[in-house]
Amino acid sequence: MTSKKLSILAVVALLAVVAGLWLGGRQTSPASSEAATLYPDLKKELGSITDLRIVKAGGTPALEVKKGDNGWVVVDRHNYPADEAKLRKLITSLTEAKVLEEKTSNPESYKALGVEDISNAAAGGVQLELDGPKQPIKVIVGKQAQGAQSQYVRRAGEPKSWLVNKSIDTSSSADQWLRKDVIDVSADRVQSAEVTVEKSKPYSVSKKTRADADFAVEGLPKGKELSSPSAADNFATALAGLTLSDVKAASEVTDPPSARATIRTFDGLVTEVTGWKKDDKHFVALKTSYDAALADKFKVATADTEKKDAPADAAKKEGEGAPPAADKPAEAKPAARNVEEESAKANAQLNGWVYEVPAYKYDAIFKPLDELIKK
Repeated sequence: MTSKKLSILAVVALLAVVAGLWLGGRQTSPASSEAATLYPDLKKELGSITDLRIVKAGGTPALEVKKGDNGWVVVDRHNYPADEAKLRKLITSLTEAKVLEEKTSNPESYKALGVEDISNAAAGGVQLELDGPKQPIKVIVGKQAQGAQSQYVRRAGEPKSWLVNKSIDTSSSADQWLRKDVIDVSADRVQSAEVTVEKSKPYSVSKKTRADADFAVEGLPKGKELSSPSAADNFATALAGLTLSDVKAASEVTDPPSARATIRTFDGLVTEVTGWKKDDKHFVALKTSYDAALADKFKVATADTEKKDAPADAAKKEGEGAPPAADKPAEAKPAARNVEEESAKANAQLNGWVYEVPAYKYDAIFKPLDELIKK
């Protein structure tokens, strides 16, 4: 056989091998992207999910987030509202998790990936459990893979482990799953504050008008003055974007408070704040109400009120020679804030709770008088 014929036969053989590999790859690859999904049916059953649990090594329950009548709650924090955005992100990551690669089925190799059975006291991962779907979800989430948004997982009870294309949240401390927002009163709204701090003289701060740059302070000791004109301006942002670090049921806090403050706004919102310090932690309880007289005192005149109060002859003169009202373009007006409704809604959330808050926020609400005075 000539060398030319041998070369042709070699090429034919090579093509046959390549074709075989290609066909074999087609037969063993997933029929669709859905087949490569870790939980193909979960997306269709999202509305049925009623409970999320995280179990740590040794089978120790670490977290339970449950669907209640008014939304999701953290069971381990007396059913305080949960951070639903965080919950949604976790469930979405499970729903969209696609298998990138099959990993070990050898139990002796699970430790390297962190996917040992959670009954093992030395297990490196955690087990996520979702109740509600027809087939309850139980998945062991192990270590993060290197260099990508991916993670090692193993469906509980199955030998195979997998590398998936999602980073799955395994934070298991209850405080990490709480809804963080407590109250948000913007700086431009704050009109006054009255403050009583343990072992410090009570005092008050106020603005006479919204245009005032700084708060005036009443209650200064004789012969003393403020360290600067803006010394008390921290009260403007004391309740702006207040968030919690953790929460307790009010019934758990039996110690007498060490500070009190009442913060009022130009539009009539009154917030009473009670404070405690314990073990380097800072706690507050809040209660709101609506003061209609205060709101009326600082009411801002609008175009409608000015027109209503204007003399009839002036209004008539203004209208002379003007086009009919129907021909005037409509002006968009901002919706008026319903402070009474705001107060009621806030109380529904605040009632019965004591919040752990950042130290700097606590200090802004309960600043002792001597910290405002020039030394």
